[in-house]
This record gives sequence, C-alpha cells and structure tokens, in this order.
Amino acid sequence: MSRRIRPDRVVTLAYELRDEQGNELEIRTPESPLVFLQGRGQLLTAVEKALEGQTPGFARTIRLDPRDAYGPYRPELVAEMPLAAFPKGREIAAGMKFDTAGPDGRPIVVRVVEVGGKTVTLDGNHPLAGVSLVFEVRVLDVREASEDELKTGIAVPPGRSGLH
Repeated sequence: MSRRIRPDRVVTLAYELRDEQGNELEIRTPESPLVFLQGRGQLLTAVEKALEGQTPGFARTIRLDPRDAYGPYRPELVAEMPLAAFPKGREIAAGMKFDTAGPDGRPIVVRVVEVGGKTVTLDGNHPLAGVSLVFEVRVLDVREASEDELKTGIAVPPGRSGLH
C-alpha cells in the first residue's frame, strides 16, 4: 500500500504558521498534530496541492500570498451599525462574532472590531484576509481512511478510537 497523500487519505501534519513578518499565528506539534482528510477542503487549497503525492517525512516551507490564502482585505465588508440595532440587554464586545448577510446577500460571519458610544464596527473579512502566510509543514503520517471517516468527513487522530 502506498503511503502517498491522495484524496480521501488521512494525513497527520505538524506545522508552524507565521505571517510574512515572522509573527507566529499557529503551531501544531507532533504531540498535537493536525489530522485531516486530503481533498475535502479542510486545508487551504494551495497547501493541499503542495502536499498532494507526498509521503511521511516530507517537509517544506509553503509561502502563500493573500489570494491563495484567505483572500484580499475587502473594505466593503466593514460596516458601522448603530448599537441600538443589537438585542437589548446583550453586551456587545470586540471579538464577538455574528452570522449575517454579506453585500451579495450570501451568509457571512462578521466580527465586532470596535464598540463606540452609539456604534458598533463590524468586519466580515477573515482575520487573515490580506495577509501573506508562511507554512513550515512536516508530514508525520499518511493512511487510508476508515469507512466512518469517509462518511463523516472527520479524521480520527492517532491513538483515539472512532467511538465517542
């Protein structure tokens, strides 16, 4: 059996994610790896493409500009709303997230970025929109997915059973 990364194979990955200035954004160690099903959109497409066909032990630096990561920052996704438009009695604070309709009518998640006296500033951009990313990846393992993993789309991390 080939241990190459292919669609619907379970991949165990360690990585460090940084922005282009070197600021740490996320780290997944061999002790706490990312386990995912290749080809299911669980990673950025450009990262999945870079991993396709690789085997355990593969390591590489993958640099992504914003269009290959979370897209450009779109100022039209930032809006100021009156505080009175939010439910009475509910405290609104920076960092909160809400589901709403975007400019094109499709659902998006917006974050509260600022609460002023009578206004709330919302941002529908992904927090990493407009950011170039650097992934230092290392493939720890590749295996066939179980029937349950294929059906649910959820890969089971090493050392855990699929039963909950």
